[in-house]
Amino acid sequence: MSLSKEVITLKIYSYISLPTRIMIDFFYSNQLRYRIPRHILYWLFFNLFFVFIWSRTTNNYEIHLMVQGLLFPARILVVYVSLYVLIPKFYLKRNLFVFGVSYTIWLLLVTIFVQRPIWGISRPFLFPDWEHYNMFDITEIMRNFFEINRAAIIPLIFVFVRFYNNEQKRTLTLEREQFKSELTQLRNQIHPHFLFNTLNNLYSLIIKKSDDAEDALIRLSGLMRYMLYEANVPKVPLSKEIEYLRNYIDLEKLRLNNTNTIHFTTSMNKDSKIAPFILMPFVENAFKHGISNDKVSTIEISIISDKDILTMTVYNTKKINSTKNKDEETGVGLVNVQKRLELLYKDKYELTQNETVSYYEIVLTLNLI
Repeated sequence: MSLSKEVITLKIYSYISLPTRIMIDFFYSNQLRYRIPRHILYWLFFNLFFVFIWSRTTNNYEIHLMVQGLLFPARILVVYVSLYVLIPKFYLKRNLFVFGVSYTIWLLLVTIFVQRPIWGISRPFLFPDWEHYNMFDITEIMRNFFEINRAAIIPLIFVFVRFYNNEQKRTLTLEREQFKSELTQLRNQIHPHFLFNTLNNLYSLIIKKSDDAEDALIRLSGLMRYMLYEANVPKVPLSKEIEYLRNYIDLEKLRLNNTNTIHFTTSMNKDSKIAPFILMPFVENAFKHGISNDKVSTIEISIISDKDILTMTVYNTKKINSTKNKDEETGVGLVNVQKRLELLYKDKYELTQNETVSYYEIVLTLNLI
């Protein structure tokens, strides 16, 4: 039984030391008991940083501490209106242009109608030596604009990065779900085709009252067990998949006469893992389009696994059928298996097809790692 993501996360979390867990919670948790101290610590370090930077040239820590204090109300307004109003209303809804315009306008309004009046009121008392103050001086407005904006840069970057990471996780989750859905759909399309052929074979043996019917039923039971239980995982042992193919081929042989030649050879020096039913459509296609009891027919199937590289070669003579359409030439199974190969073994497989008027050959090379 597979563990859920939440259970796995809790198990990993349990191995982390208590101080580390506290640090992780402090910086990433949205709980109020962590968020408030985190914000206080941010503002404390932010303001002290600029006090230290600007005081290095004048050694006047008091005046620069007062300057940071006077900038604080405007910075608070810009940061928290952005975090709790503009970002949820525009940015998280992907209205990036509207968010950018709204943020710029809000920053400008706070600069003109909050920060500039604060400077005007406090200047005569705290900074009497400053030059004449013009509340609407463009240069001073732009300087205050960027001074206030500094405080919002780090919180906004933090929110943007977290939003991006959440979007990436969401996208990956959707891709995984779509991936699973497509694989399920493709496998379900392959199975009915196989079952239809096998049941027809069994029905034919029963009608003929053949002694092979009992053996065929046992083989079919083994195939069904593999399909329903053993293959209900992302990957199965290659030996199991080969056994499945061998049983299928043996079932097909029961209905054929002596004019058909079937060869199935395998060589494996390592029991690697492989996606279930990935090889089956090639075998099905060979029997569907290569066997005819009216003429000599040949099917040759070879599976060679050298460590983690699998090479499957399927050769079959063609039926004489001048009325076949495009679907009959290629087979629905082959179209589906190519989709599955692209999903499961992207950039890890090579599929080549050789076709003439009299025969068809397909070679699959698969990296099982």
